[in-house]
Amino acid sequence: MAETYACDIAWGDGTQARAFLKCFPSSRSLGVVNELTGYLIARACGLPVPERAGVVQLNQSLVDSMDIKNCSGGVYRYAFAVSEAPGQSPNSIYAGLPENIAAIATREILQGWRGLSPLMAFDEWAANQDRNLGNFLIDEKNEIFIIDHSNLPVDICWTSESLVPEGNFRNILIDIMTLGGMVPFEGGFVTRAAERHPEVFQSVKEELKAWWQAFLGNDPSRRAAIESFFHDRAKNGSDRLNQKLSTMPV
Repeated sequence: MAETYACDIAWGDGTQARAFLKCFPSSRSLGVVNELTGYLIARACGLPVPERAGVVQLNQSLVDSMDIKNCSGGVYRYAFAVSEAPGQSPNSIYAGLPENIAAIATREILQGWRGLSPLMAFDEWAANQDRNLGNFLIDEKNEIFIIDHSNLPVDICWTSESLVPEGNFRNILIDIMTLGGMVPFEGGFVTRAAERHPEVFQSVKEELKAWWQAFLGNDPSRRAAIESFFHDRAKNGSDRLNQKLSTMPV
């Protein structure tokens, strides 16, 4: 989806810290606004995300120095920057294990995590169909951070037509937690987490609108679609989750 580089960033307050720069090909430029959207909403939901995030405008000399691969159509002139968070992804921790075994091992950690229900609700709201085992960072104390939201809502190259607020999109985190017929969580906690989403959206809407206008202002249909999508899905999240969770094994 993108090329990611470790770097040091001097943030606006003068703090310099280790970070990662995610560079997208021009054909996937929506990845930057998707990352911003996911980061801001997840943070507003109280989910553990890296401390800082931002956008870096790339100049040609920087692009040339990084020797970016897999961008035959050119590199998008903006990159998403995010500060380093502790831990390793399950993909790294369980490298070499079959995917289903790694998923089961990850579930053992997630089922005792206080952020599980809010994250399930967030992924449902944002139509995040890419919550894979590389999207968590787990440290030695089993503290968890979430990263990588370039594929929400729906898909990295979403269109105004694909953002259907009433759509039934895959929730991979629910799939992981119910793998093999297990249900190691209380569905009521997930739906209650979704009840906060209208309030959460209001709290972060103005910041989101500023970024959406900056990146999508020249595409009015997309700009209008993403705001309507998140607004409408926030209102109906509890009902939608109740319907989805009612089909789980008991």
